[in-house]
Amino acid sequence: MSLALRRKNMVKLPMNSSQGNKKMRGLQASTRLVCCIILIQLFAAQIHAQESRSPWQTLNGDAPRVIARGGFSGMFPDSSLDAYILANQTSGQDVVLWCDVQLTRDGLGICFPGLTMSNASTIEGVYPNRHKSYPVNGVSTSGWFTIDFISP
Repeated sequence: MSLALRRKNMVKLPMNSSQGNKKMRGLQASTRLVCCIILIQLFAAQIHAQESRSPWQTLNGDAPRVIARGGFSGMFPDSSLDAYILANQTSGQDVVLWCDVQLTRDGLGICFPGLTMSNASTIEGVYPNRHKSYPVNGVSTSGWFTIDFISP
């Protein structure tokens, strides 16, 4: 078969088909429409959030709970009396003061941040001879423990 005959029998497809362009334009238009709908929804949600009648940005609009763990421990030692006093003075009326309660030998609960007292006090300077060791979770731990002291 000659080259001229083959060319005659071949189906010619145009390079820029009008059907292909219409499909492409339809796809672009639907993509733009979906993007516009999403943007409208986002703007509506933003406007609704700004129209909140509550001054608080919490989930239910109520005032947030202030929980002072260890008091105002950014300025004072954790769980010290001064830290709790400042946290109570600088917070709202519904402040919750949270502490780690340790028991003394006479059964009084005191706020102290750890099992041993050496990390948050100067106990080793005041009572250097009251250093003891206890098994804590199967490990021998030494230091000054609240259980060895009585409340004043």
